[in-house]
Amino acid sequence: MPTFFLIIFLGAAGAYAIAHGKTALSTALLASAAALLLGVISAFRRPAHDSPVETAAVETSTGQRAATWFPIFRSSAILAALVVGLSVVVLVASVALSARLIFLHDYNPLFLIVLLGIALIGCGIFLMFRGLRMARIAATAQDPGVYLTRSRIVLYGSRGMHEIYWNDVSSIEAADPPRQQPLGKRGPAWILVTCKEDGKPGPPLPGPNKGLCGLLVQVHELAANPDALLRTLAHYLQHPEERAELGTDSALATVAGLGPDAQGRSAAA
Repeated sequence: MPTFFLIIFLGAAGAYAIAHGKTALSTALLASAAALLLGVISAFRRPAHDSPVETAAVETSTGQRAATWFPIFRSSAILAALVVGLSVVVLVASVALSARLIFLHDYNPLFLIVLLGIALIGCGIFLMFRGLRMARIAATAQDPGVYLTRSRIVLYGSRGMHEIYWNDVSSIEAADPPRQQPLGKRGPAWILVTCKEDGKPGPPLPGPNKGLCGLLVQVHELAANPDALLRTLAHYLQHPEERAELGTDSALATVAGLGPDAQGRSAAA
């Protein structure tokens, strides 16, 4: 809902700027509104139901491996290209507007002009990163998702390809950042796979885990059920002897049999 209000505000402000002959300002505002609208369209293109877990082959750092695959939504390449293009328009228009207001006109107070320029340029940079993440998922040859192999966990997502070996994993947990919806409600919560201090280096983790290495799975990108992924990761971390079945139909049966109380039963056992 806040995104819709922001789109309406930017569109109305852009129309007002056009009516008053402010070409650079209206271009930046309308391009920002259009890019945000494309992001919303991309989100609503996702299917309403969870995608099934499947057996698939995955390219790792040491070659192709059989894996149990939890899919991630594949972004539209056209929408990603449009968002990146609009972000470039926002940046160019914002820089041009800021230069004109600061150096060619004597507007006061100056700090408000500087704040406006910073806000518009920051919006352009945000949209650029958003578009590049969409493009990264859209352009990858490997189907995006979380792949569980016998030896490692592999993630193909908006931040590229990362992997971590099971033997290097220290913990798997759900993380709900402030003001975000909890895991399982399709909000932008996280699944954190943290590696041991003496394990192989991995990508840095954000938030309270900043400085640690591991994998960050963003729930809003997942097409598969996030709760099922969390339970499956925890199960194979606690039962290393069963990892040999990953990449086979036996693993699919195990995933299907892991209910919400499976972790409690395993801990009690």
